[in-house]
Amino acid sequence: MKKLRFICGLAMYAAMTAAHAGNEPGAVLLEANFNDEPIDQQIGTGGPELGEPISIVPGLSAIVRAGPMSTPSLEFSEAAGGNALSARFEFIGGEEVIHGDLNIHMRIKAAQFDMFDVNVREPGTAAQKFTKIIFAGSGDISLSDENGSLFAVGSYSVNVVHELAILFHMDEGTYDVKLDGVSLVSARAHGVTERGIGSVLLGTDSSTTPGALFYVDRLRVTRGDGIFRNGFD
Repeated sequence: MKKLRFICGLAMYAAMTAAHAGNEPGAVLLEANFNDEPIDQQIGTGGPELGEPISIVPGLSAIVRAGPMSTPSLEFSEAAGGNALSARFEFIGGEEVIHGDLNIHMRIKAAQFDMFDVNVREPGTAAQKFTKIIFAGSGDISLSDENGSLFAVGSYSVNVVHELAILFHMDEGTYDVKLDGVSLVSARAHGVTERGIGSVLLGTDSSTTPGALFYVDRLRVTRGDGIFRNGFD
């Protein structure tokens, strides 16, 4: 079964790279929708070619569930608490996006108000904080980056599917965050100057309640449709 999925993943990778070279506007750098994953099992770590993370911190439960979303989703929780744990998704071909626009989209659903983090970092390591979006136990949404923190920029609801969009403008060093199409922050300077984006980390916060559940589906990362602003396409 895993061999078949690997072959299918390679076919998908070949089709995606044939349709969109990594540096082309609109190129798909990550597609993780979990539709072909075994249900009620911990997701594998086969990497972006399979739409899976490359690693999962021990102690984090990342199980594919048929519900409660309309299509299979990834359910995050931890048993112990006290540590920030994440599943790390990287881009096809180890891509590191330095120029142009980068669009990150996902669907999220919280089973309760609690703490859950979405981090955007460089490939391979996690030293550069392009953004950390925090879904807090208060129901507020906050964020932080290399330039500091913004608190209560928006709010989320329990048992509601939200559409999260994080839109980076790499040549300007800024990004926008939208929830359900509503702007939470716009043209926020992230403060990173020496690296590009290459990973999305999803998981719990150090203050997450053991057993709290958070769901993610349709994680998709693409290059923007605009041209690069340093003079080349």
